[in-house]
Amino acid sequence: GNQATLKAEGKTVGECLQDLGRRYPELKKIMLDQDGNLFQSFDVFVNGESAYPGPMARPVKDGDRLHLVMLIQGG
Repeated sequence: GNQATLKAEGKTVGECLQDLGRRYPELKKIMLDQDGNLFQSFDVFVNGESAYPGPMARPVKDGDRLHLVMLIQGG
């Protein structure tokens, strides 16, 4: 599949995603709503473990790996 590796700074998942959103405005449009919340069509993993519930508040430290996965629905 399509993958990209990006570096982000922050002490929480939310801060990291906001950092990416500032540097990549097009990415921000598809992953964060106007209030800065992650769209429900995404799942977040920190070092391979789901960040839910409350992914935006999940603490992260230097060297942690975040995976942002877009969920696809069909019918």
